[in-house]
Amino acid sequence: MNPMARKLFLGNPLSRPIYFAARRFYHGRRMARGADRYFVNADDYRTALKVDDGRFVDIQTKDGLTITVRRNCVDAAILAEIFLDNCYIRGLSLPDQPVVVDIGGYIGDFALYAAKHLNARRIIVCEPSPRNWALLTRNISQNGYSDRIQALHKAVTDGRDVMMNVDAGDRGQHRVSAYYVSDQPLKNVPGITLAAVIRDYAPGVVDLLKIDCEGAEYTIFESTPTEVFSQIRNIVFEYHEIDGFRERLAAVKEKLRGQGYSLKTTGTLISAVRGRS
Repeated sequence: MNPMARKLFLGNPLSRPIYFAARRFYHGRRMARGADRYFVNADDYRTALKVDDGRFVDIQTKDGLTITVRRNCVDAAILAEIFLDNCYIRGLSLPDQPVVVDIGGYIGDFALYAAKHLNARRIIVCEPSPRNWALLTRNISQNGYSDRIQALHKAVTDGRDVMMNVDAGDRGQHRVSAYYVSDQPLKNVPGITLAAVIRDYAPGVVDLLKIDCEGAEYTIFESTPTEVFSQIRNIVFEYHEIDGFRERLAAVKEKLRGQGYSLKTTGTLISAVRGRS
């Protein structure tokens, strides 16, 4: 959709829900049609897009992965974004066997993608939600990637622990956050800095840093010392519209440009590539 038209739809309280309903319908149809290209049990995948019953289903891929998801449209849609759309690596040039740091690992979807499709030699994945963590570690183990994927059951923060809505329902697990209003009680989650993650688990060059952490991206970038960025070649992060996000996002972009990254925005994803003019 034309950016101006999208802005008009989203700016009107009457047209906003219509826009999101139409968007969900379009992407649901697109993902259902694309399932045959990559999933062996495409019918099971299409059912997961439509059903929300709390059950688990193993989605088999044509290149040998088994990915356990909850049967709901969110888990199924995220598989499509990662494996059908390749959303996090578009426009990037990565070396063979890269080192990847994945902040906001969810159920291990991108970590599996990095192991299978990027042939990453080392992946560090951080996920704070116990319910997501259980599926993440299951997916790592059942695909035989425990030797290459190091999973950390922590939230990446400015180093402090953080209160989060980790007990959200299945369809809300993709929005586990410290920054959204929630009807779930908040729980304390151990925090770790990005600098500590890289220092302790991925010393040397990080070829790709992926961040999707529901509003915490600003705190991560703001609190990370500038010298850490000299170790990171590529960054892809999703920005979220929390309070004050415009000013904070502008500051993040300025900081990254100051560290030698060129930036490209696609929807709510921003790619930062070091050394490209």
